[in-house]
Amino acid sequence: MEYLVLFEKFYTPPTDIKERLDRLVKELEDKHHGGRPFFDALDDRIKDVTNQDMILALVKGCSDKWISTSGEFGDKLYKLWKDGKFECKGVVVFNGKMLTNRTGVKSWYPPDFKLEDKEFLYVDDSYFSGSTARKVNNFLRDYDSKVKSVSVIYDGSKKKVKGVRSFFRYYQ
Repeated sequence: MEYLVLFEKFYTPPTDIKERLDRLVKELEDKHHGGRPFFDALDDRIKDVTNQDMILALVKGCSDKWISTSGEFGDKLYKLWKDGKFECKGVVVFNGKMLTNRTGVKSWYPPDFKLEDKEFLYVDDSYFSGSTARKVNNFLRDYDSKVKSVSVIYDGSKKKVKGVRSFFRYYQ
């Protein structure tokens, strides 16, 4: 049985990435039996340096976009951009742990990044309830900017949400 559902209307990841994610999901599900421990372990494994090709596949074709991101995943994405591994108009990284620490957006880098009058693609490893993307979007409104869409490696939300694009959905 395949655990991941491929979206038809978004960039299709290379077969090796799809197969690796499918094996990873099966391995972690056997170990954690779903729930928060499963998704936390999946996030950690996706952020692993050996999986940077997954991140790069996610931002393929974004040369004409402004990208916003957050947390540890954002740190990795920003470094890949600074190292010239992919092209876009610019990347801004917001603080992580917005939900865990109940802080919302309180900082971003690079500090000289101009937030005004932009439409952003919010990129992250996962999507569940959309709370992080909404917090970023609400913050950006003060700068006459917004999150136009969300792109993630996997969508762990139980319902499909318009504007969220992913390689895979966990729930069918």
